[in-house]
Formats: sequence, structure tokens, C-alpha cells
Amino acid sequence: MTCHLQKHQSDSELARKIMDRIKWDKRISLADIEIDVRGGEVIVSGEVDSAYRKHAAIEAISETEGVWNIEDRIDVPSDFYRSDNEIVKILKQQIQEMLMLDGEHIEIECEYGIVKLQGEVFRPRMKAMAVAFAWELSGVKDVNNFIEVKSPPQRMPLSVDFELISRFPHTGTNVPLDDLLKEVQ
Repeated sequence: MTCHLQKHQSDSELARKIMDRIKWDKRISLADIEIDVRGGEVIVSGEVDSAYRKHAAIEAISETEGVWNIEDRIDVPSDFYRSDNEIVKILKQQIQEMLMLDGEHIEIECEYGIVKLQGEVFRPRMKAMAVAFAWELSGVKDVNNFIEVKSPPQRMPLSVDFELISRFPHTGTNVPLDDLLKEVQ
């Protein structure tokens, strides 16, 4: 039983390594393929829009340490089509996972396979990653990038309403704000 758990654990670790490798390989998207690992053997399936992307996926997987064998089930249909709505849905999911700062936003539109990205981010890397996600997704024909990199908003210090303070007799003293607020309530 212990061997089975260790083997299962190493399969999941190998799958994580493969997905990490593919995530950084801009020739293929994880949204296009599925990976199943069983005892060092990798079964890769899915649909891509070109033989180039299929070869890129197989190459990235084969170069991952720990892969003993690859069963290729990737299909390259001659009439590959991904709807505009499906492209938007996949890109929104990928981009929302990376936007962590409040105030950053990227809007995605797609018409006839041409993706339009617009919005504001605070980190240039986020802009580059959003564009890369769009380009690597099968079915995307072009990407129009209108994302702006802005400075993050500065946090404003807590301000005190001086009219409110003037209603209290101890306005000239250093009374903590919490005490003033308690008196207002």
C-alpha cells in the first residue's frame, strides 16, 4: 500500500511539473490539452488548431524529467473552430487567476477570432501575460492590445472631519480618534 501511495504522489508531482513547463511554453496553452499521468506514462489529449502546437506540446512533455512514455491523443482537426464566446470564457478564467491587486481589470472581447484586450493594470508583467495567454490559445487569429499600465492608487491617510471635531469641547487636546467616534455614537 505504501508503494502505491508513493507512486500516486510521484504521478501527481510529474503532472504538476509538466503543467508548469507547458505554462511557460508560449507555443501551447493548457486550455487546449489534458494531461493524465500513470506510472511515468503520460497520456495527452485535446484539440489544437495546428500541427505546430501539437508538436510543441509533445516536445515540452518529452523534455520533462520523469516522463517514460507519451501516448499522443492530441487531435488536429482540419476544420478546427473555437467560438468567440468560448475564447472569451477561457481567457477570462486564465486572466482572473493572475489579477490579484484591487483596481486592476482587463476586459476581453472577441469577434471572428480576433481578441481585443482593454483595461488597466499596475504591473507591466500582467499586461504581457494577458497578451501571451491570448496568443497561445488555439482559435485566436489576432490580438489587439489596449491594456494600459497605470501607477497603483496611493492610499490616502485617514482624514478627520474638522466640523465634527469642533462640536466637542476638547478639540484643542490630543484625543484619540476612537474616543471621538464613541462620543458621536
